[in-house]
Amino acid sequence: MEPIEKFLKEKNIPYKLIQLEQVAYTVDEVIAYAKGDIRPEEICKTIILKGKKTGQKAAVLLLGNERIDFSKAKKVFNEEMCVADREEVKIVSGVDAGAVCPFLLTIPLFVDEKALALEKINCGSGNHLYGLEFKTVDFSHGVSYKVISIGKSN
Repeated sequence: MEPIEKFLKEKNIPYKLIQLEQVAYTVDEVIAYAKGDIRPEEICKTIILKGKKTGQKAAVLLLGNERIDFSKAKKVFNEEMCVADREEVKIVSGVDAGAVCPFLLTIPLFVDEKALALEKINCGSGNHLYGLEFKTVDFSHGVSYKVISIGKSN
């Protein structure tokens, strides 16, 4: 059993694992490799940010087709932020970038308001061969987060 399955069962959060035909790191790869039905507009990604001065780390969940607006990030975190490097991502999430699961983090989580407007979220499960799908209304039962506006369209 995947660690996320154990966690979600303990929290009584209904979920579905989406098997991927091969390792996926990007939203486009998830769409291409997913076995079964997924809705591309429900794919979200978790990005680990760090403060350029303090090194403070935070996770941001946003729509898969959006990017971090770093001017908004500076206002939210009160300092300039950058994307954490691969090793830093692995330290705080236990996995490589592309498979980060928002439920399994030990750092603060911030969720873009557009992601919360979705009926369901499909995101990283902690395993590059599986995506995780759950109803957005169940998200707060498993993790604490702060709602922000930080995404911008590509």
